[in-house]
Amino acid sequence: MIPIIIEETSSINRVNEPVSMGLPFPKGLVHNISGLHLLNHKNRAIPLQANSLATWSDKSLKWALLDFQVTIPANKIFKYTLLLSGNPKVTEHYLSIAIMKSEGLFIIDTGAAKFFLSNNSDALFKKVELNGYNILQEAGITLIDKFGKKHKFLPKDISLETAGELRTTFKIEGHIKGRPSFPQVDLFLRINFFAGTGLVKLECTIRNPRRAKHPQGFWDLGDKGSIYFKDLSVYLSMAPDEDMAIEWIDQPEDGYLKTAKKTLEIYQDSSGGINWNSPNHVNRFGKRTGSFRGYRVFEDGRLRKEEKRASPVVLLKGAKKTISGVIKEFWQNFPKAIEIKDNSLVFRLFPSQYKDVFELQGGEQKTHTVFLCFGEKNPIDLRWVHRPLMPKITPEWFSNSMAFNYLIPREKDSGSEYIKLIESAVEGNNTLFDRLETIDEYGWRNFGDLYADHETLRYKGPPPLISHYNNQYDILYGTLFQYVRSGNLKWQNIADNLARHVIDIDIYHTSKDKPAYNGGLFWHTMHYTNAATATHRCYTRQVLKDKNAIYRNGGGPANEHNYTSGLLYYYYLTGNRQAKEAVLGLAKWVISMDDGAKTGFRSFDRSDTGLSSRTAEFNYHGPGRGAGNSINALIDAYFLTKEKRYIIEAEKLIKRCIHPKDDLGRRNLNNPEKRWSYLVFLQVLGKYLDTKTELDQKDYMYCYARESLLHYARWMIDNEYIYLEKPEKLEYPTATWAAQEMCKTNVFLYAAKYRNDFLRNIFLEKAKYFYTLSLKWLLSYKNYDFLRPIAILLSCGSMYSYFEQNPGRAAMSAPCSYDFGLPRKFTSQCIKVKRKIILAMFFFLVISITSWMILWLNSK
Repeated sequence: MIPIIIEETSSINRVNEPVSMGLPFPKGLVHNISGLHLLNHKNRAIPLQANSLATWSDKSLKWALLDFQVTIPANKIFKYTLLLSGNPKVTEHYLSIAIMKSEGLFIIDTGAAKFFLSNNSDALFKKVELNGYNILQEAGITLIDKFGKKHKFLPKDISLETAGELRTTFKIEGHIKGRPSFPQVDLFLRINFFAGTGLVKLECTIRNPRRAKHPQGFWDLGDKGSIYFKDLSVYLSMAPDEDMAIEWIDQPEDGYLKTAKKTLEIYQDSSGGINWNSPNHVNRFGKRTGSFRGYRVFEDGRLRKEEKRASPVVLLKGAKKTISGVIKEFWQNFPKAIEIKDNSLVFRLFPSQYKDVFELQGGEQKTHTVFLCFGEKNPIDLRWVHRPLMPKITPEWFSNSMAFNYLIPREKDSGSEYIKLIESAVEGNNTLFDRLETIDEYGWRNFGDLYADHETLRYKGPPPLISHYNNQYDILYGTLFQYVRSGNLKWQNIADNLARHVIDIDIYHTSKDKPAYNGGLFWHTMHYTNAATATHRCYTRQVLKDKNAIYRNGGGPANEHNYTSGLLYYYYLTGNRQAKEAVLGLAKWVISMDDGAKTGFRSFDRSDTGLSSRTAEFNYHGPGRGAGNSINALIDAYFLTKEKRYIIEAEKLIKRCIHPKDDLGRRNLNNPEKRWSYLVFLQVLGKYLDTKTELDQKDYMYCYARESLLHYARWMIDNEYIYLEKPEKLEYPTATWAAQEMCKTNVFLYAAKYRNDFLRNIFLEKAKYFYTLSLKWLLSYKNYDFLRPIAILLSCGSMYSYFEQNPGRAAMSAPCSYDFGLPRKFTSQCIKVKRKIILAMFFFLVISITSWMILWLNSK
């Protein structure tokens, strides 16, 4: 039995609120997912929908996505129980969803309403029936281009993505095309239906599939690959009724609905925060775009209210029917607007009230979520959308499941200094939430990202420094890791917002640029200078005007900034399909960028480019974070698909970059500025070994990787030191270097795990040494809580405590009688082509000289 704690903390009575949650299971515990059953707080079986997200190597269940509905009074705590076997009778009301297909239509019957979907119509719903009566007159999605011309969404394909008795999801793919003035944009819809109710969850993603031109390596707004528009809206018109009424609230805390007679408009222009007019919000001309602080409500054409931050719910009521609606994260993703006029509701995801046009950069997308509820006499109280229930599983269960590597509950972590360091991110007076307000990290493009405050150390310009983190060091994984080990929902809140930002804004959603960029993850903001009009795309031409900036250009997505594990676990914990697609897309990017057949040199040579394995220098293909991140992405893709091709690609890169007999004196590992990230590679090598161990594959590659890890770890015993003890070797001796010492700790722990002789104790002693001094050095800095050192600690800092709690943790040694030969130097496609060109020029020169001499001799 697994306890699931459900706590209502927002003073909202919840009635049949849909809940989705990912849950891990220990290896070998559950082989039949249909054996899972859920008991409510009254110990009665209730309907449960369970889908497998991942399995262990023995085919037992590793992760499941659970869907159920919760009814709980305000400010109460209920304990539900998940049974792993048995067949209890469902005594609560039975729920189901029926799906039919007729004449090109999908008909979804939830028991409370019937929804009709079609992919050959520009209507969002062909109709919605209640008791056989269609309550909709029209429903669709429209875009208004920068010239004021309206275009409708044109569906191309509709597919059933999830079929379940409690939740069913359809995916609709299509585009908006305006000729000749407006280029095509892609639109993706995921429409979720819930049993027993007229509730619909609509996830709308708009994407610019074109490539950015990024002239001279600058990625600013105003790029020729961008598209511009004035409005994108979801609209619904209800069948006319004599007694139409409008009701609304602007805050979830409101206990009663306000009314309007004829029209209602709620418009959020800015975040409403103290720095609402921050230079974070600039257009392609560098001009700030906010008009006023907060939101305004207009009733019947008159200003009714003006406040800071709105989270509204609106209802349009007829005599026997209603439609209510919510835009999730209304103020956070400003600008936003909801309007009701006559018999229509309009949910403006990109509202025309905004004083500027909207620019969607090449390869950029944005997802907005709208909840709608149709036709109930007492409409579901959609206030919960702004304060959804978050069921809790005990950290002990997550730890025992082994679904997260090296996780122990926070209460069992013996490192009090470590706890103090990481909890400064969510507790106290300078949390990550507080820091968002510094630069007003809100708005549809910014919301979810974190403020890179560590960059202020070397910044010399006027405040504030606008700098975005773009998930460096996979802080998404770190926050999810801390959430499951502590149960603190603040970590979950950060992770949820960050994951959706990474998926939409930080990934380059195009296939029309070069393979080295297509589908990749953008770097964080340039060091020590303002993001300016580059926003989240690294390199801005504004550095040409900034005498204090460290001038660099030519950047774009690169293998050294490819982080997938946070997205993988976000998918496991939420079932978010976009996260799964992102992981697989980033793994595809790794393979594609290394494929010599896709480059302009393919006519001369088709060998590997090396772009997936290089780090810091063009020709360095040894252990480094570039190759490490690529291998990690491939392993994560294997977890999702179980396709061996990902492991084969990962092993190719391992053999390219490391060897059990490497001459470590020639690796220049004592140069921390250039080679510090070899530690990242070795940690990924440990993850690879853990994967092979779980698969019970003690083969050639297992031995190759293990002996390589141990070879480097033995060198580290005598040669590694605390980097800050030799500051002359560092360009900027900061707290980040102290946090990086945790990587050495983890490498020694991996080495101890895979070595069972006398060296094991030496490795463990070294791990303790670097762990202790890492914390000591970090706490000696007054800015120890800057984002970058905290990000490193979130995912790297708890492995030591895990081994303290599990001293016998070690992998079984497998005999290694393989002959690994000698290391072979990798030569990239570019170098091979260069050599071929030089050789061809040499032969051309020899032939030319020879021909000239023959002609000269003949002339004599």
